[in-house]
Amino acid sequence: MLRKKWLSLILVAVMALGTAPLVSAQGDGDLGLPLLEAQPEDVQAYYLPDGEQFQGKSLNVVINSTFLETNPEPLEMGKAKFEELTGATINYIPLPENQLYDQVRLELAVESGAYDMVHTGAGGAMDFGLAGFLVPLPVPPDVDDFFAADVDQYSAGDVLYGLPMVADTNILYWRTDLFEAAGLDPADPPETYDELRDYALKLTTDANGNHPGDEGFDPDNIDVYGLAFKGVAGLASTWEWYNYLFAFGGDVFDADYNVTIDSPEAIASLQWVVDNLREYHIYPADTTTYDYTEFHTLFIQGRVAMAINWPYMYNMAQDPAQSEIVDKVAIGRKPAQATHGGEIGGWSWNVFQMSQNQDLAIAFAKFMSGPDISLAFAEGGNVPVRKSVAAIMTEQDPVLYGAIAANQADGKSIGFIETGPSWTPIEQVLSQAIQEALIGDKDAETALKDAKADIEEILDDDGFYEEILPQLLPAQ
Repeated sequence: MLRKKWLSLILVAVMALGTAPLVSAQGDGDLGLPLLEAQPEDVQAYYLPDGEQFQGKSLNVVINSTFLETNPEPLEMGKAKFEELTGATINYIPLPENQLYDQVRLELAVESGAYDMVHTGAGGAMDFGLAGFLVPLPVPPDVDDFFAADVDQYSAGDVLYGLPMVADTNILYWRTDLFEAAGLDPADPPETYDELRDYALKLTTDANGNHPGDEGFDPDNIDVYGLAFKGVAGLASTWEWYNYLFAFGGDVFDADYNVTIDSPEAIASLQWVVDNLREYHIYPADTTTYDYTEFHTLFIQGRVAMAINWPYMYNMAQDPAQSEIVDKVAIGRKPAQATHGGEIGGWSWNVFQMSQNQDLAIAFAKFMSGPDISLAFAEGGNVPVRKSVAAIMTEQDPVLYGAIAANQADGKSIGFIETGPSWTPIEQVLSQAIQEALIGDKDAETALKDAKADIEEILDDDGFYEEILPQLLPAQ
């Protein structure tokens, strides 16, 4: 029943919330394993493959073609080292993201055995795993070296369906030159979301130099917006809002998996977003059309003073070929409200039940999540999945990776990911609710209460509480 439901879904951008590289991949073409060699024997034994066992075997690994193009060094070096250690052959099968998931589902539906592994973005491991298509993976002995929220987003109860590959988290951006011009200290960014709005009011400037609240302020003729929001009816909207939801003290589920997106904290967090647009005019008027491209383009063009986004935007802002704000941007920890909080994204390695080479696939998944490969991915421009690698990268680049590490520690997995095949329909309902509130069709409370009712219906229709929830609870 569950597989049939899963296969009938037409998912838009499912599992696409993984990281984009922060910079172009770098490397010298030579990958040793010094970090692994320094680990205890049980850790080495987990990540190092048994060469004799896999001699002459081959593995088909589906890779997002864009990810392969932007991460050639760590992927190819890891592949070469594994082949050297085992005598096996690893075949990367690059597929465009808009084709990859449909093609994989087709092969899974007929159990063709064509693919042994795949790497998926946030939600992918849970979606495939809870539908019964993935092999549970052994928990690494050094699991505490991974950021806990990153492991959580690939786990159902005690079962791990994805080994962390690269991570992602949102960070706070602010314009140092605009802070100074407004009499704000660039070394003292806002610490709460109330302060963030206060700063944004001072930074929002119309063509005549007026700010919201000033006599003569023209909301239809703004040169610089204090803040922006990705308000398109899609994943960009919900995944920015989760930062505010968590920081205001809300969540999508309670401890018993009851939907809580209409809690007072959740309503307050959405009302904060709506008021920024409709009352305070610190967001662009066409916010409801903003996806990532519109959002980051406006920022690097110098039209937005502060923003919350994934780390990829930092290097865009520092690139003189496309940015008007080179050397005018600082980054750091997102503000708090009731607490610090934010979502975490990323990619993981997954092994298919239909694989004819499960042992080899598991060995490759383990090897590619080891400390040295994790460092290679980070040096290639990705957010580290490991605390030890984050420390190394922070020492190398304290500005960028210091900001990433500060936010990564606050990150938590999105509970809706745990609903498996219900996740994307839920995201669609929630993103539509956010947009309805932004355009004024509904107030924030009504939008979220209506969304809650629709989400509960989705969960009921998909048999979440009967079929999925038991898999999420720890074994008794």
